[in-house]
Amino acid sequence: MNQDDLIAFFTRQAEVMGAQVIPVEGEGGIGPKLVEALQPFGNRVALVESSMCREAGLEAALAAAGFGIEKEGADFARQADTGIVEFDYGIAETGTLAMDATDLKTRLATMLPLTCVALLRAERIRAGLTEVIDAYLERGNWPGYFTLVTGPSRTADIERSLTIGVHGPERLLIILVRNNGGGRHGR
Repeated sequence: MNQDDLIAFFTRQAEVMGAQVIPVEGEGGIGPKLVEALQPFGNRVALVESSMCREAGLEAALAAAGFGIEKEGADFARQADTGIVEFDYGIAETGTLAMDATDLKTRLATMLPLTCVALLRAERIRAGLTEVIDAYLERGNWPGYFTLVTGPSRTADIERSLTIGVHGPERLLIILVRNNGGGRHGR
């Protein structure tokens, strides 16, 4: 399967699982798309620093649009409406996101706010879990806290009725960033 097919399959599977996939061309397009997408969900954002956030100038774009940004503190992400985190890989087979969540701030921003924004480089989509595991092993040590996210939080343990957002975010927005300039981040 070529990369375009993987991207299309990942997008379909993620949307079937309840995520909203927002395609963006290059890091420069992230800020405007994100500002537009987040307007209905409140203005407090927990932002976990990453290379993509820096390359996109995300903090400045959100601040200019009037969003309050949390990056540190004892109560990080606890009062935020949205958490923004860069994920390492996408799994086309299931529409799942994968990341090294060893850093506590990463876990908090992913789980506590009602909306989770996953930043994902399109060239980091792999066909299945096996390829993602192989990619992590090629990078060196296995993550201390490995996380897989498939759609918004859901449970059916309350009287066997499916409920969204009980044990985590009720919304998952995936900002899928394509770079036409090559695969420097593709490993």
